[in-house]
Amino acid sequence: MGLFFGRCWPDRLKWSNDASAGVKTCFLHLGLHKTASSSFQQTCASNRKFLGQQGLHYPLFACEYSRPKRLKINNHSVPLRCLYDQNPRNYHINKRWKINRLDEVIRDYDGQLSAALASDTSIILSGEGLSLLSVKALTQLTERIRGRGFVIRPLALVRSPLDYAHSIAQQLIRGGQHLELVGCGPLLLPQPMKRLTIPDGQRELSTLMSVFGQQLELVPFRRACAHPKGPVGYLLEEFCGISQLELIKFQSSQESKSNGWVRIQNLINKRWPVFDQSKQLNADHFRLKEDLDSTGKFRLTRREVGLLENQLMRSNQLMVDLLSEEFILADDSVSEELSVDEISCVITDLCRFTTLNSAVS
Repeated sequence: MGLFFGRCWPDRLKWSNDASAGVKTCFLHLGLHKTASSSFQQTCASNRKFLGQQGLHYPLFACEYSRPKRLKINNHSVPLRCLYDQNPRNYHINKRWKINRLDEVIRDYDGQLSAALASDTSIILSGEGLSLLSVKALTQLTERIRGRGFVIRPLALVRSPLDYAHSIAQQLIRGGQHLELVGCGPLLLPQPMKRLTIPDGQRELSTLMSVFGQQLELVPFRRACAHPKGPVGYLLEEFCGISQLELIKFQSSQESKSNGWVRIQNLINKRWPVFDQSKQLNADHFRLKEDLDSTGKFRLTRREVGLLENQLMRSNQLMVDLLSEEFILADDSVSEELSVDEISCVITDLCRFTTLNSAVS
């Protein structure tokens, strides 16, 4: 049972994958960010034949003008943001992929979307980035989908503000940004940030509610994680109506890095961020290749969480006012501060990895 625009509905709605009755469903998965969207997309892409047997089409898109080439795109945020974003040239994926013929790329994406919507069966579209579109742009997309004979079932998993803060801090650092909030023991003390983007319902959720109204189904991420097959299993079974999950080959993006890796990488990003001051890719930026599992799972420390206290309190209250208290339940575990000895071990291990790799090459 999900939450529909702030209201609990008694039981699951009956959504059919069978288009023989003349009704096709577009299962529109809208993320949100940091809720296993990549794993869901990879799993759907890897099981397209099986999904087809279940009456569901999961389209793959292609981009011929990126460097390096990415021929198969399973995250539908990429083509749909290019098609409907107000300024696709500023879309970070286009910068990372070094798209130099964007007009041709957009024309290709438009044709591929038309082909996907010509399906005789129900389809799954999945893109956590769609929640960042404007109300006007997202409305245009949904009108196009409905115009091809689909009934839209929109759903978003929602992560609590605190759990999201831990996750987004790691993602931003993995992506090459430096966060003042994240320290590295005595080498780098955490500092307050002007703002770390933490969801409070005032942006993405408000946009989705404006577009979809009471059709929008919102589910706490922790509830989806409680499914025997995790959040991906929840989306396949409870959202898309897929049975026989034992026949699915589940994929995991495995994006999480260790506590030591994230904090050392943040030091690297401070000196060589992924984008330079002119917002161009920085040729000096690099990522650590070896993880540092001995340092444990990355979480913000108690001190770092404390620096976010006011923002978290505000986000929690807004989330409760918009949805319910279930949406702010969170894991309150934190990382311990790295000691001088731990940092010394991390740095010497990195030097050892570098020496070994150099010897092999």
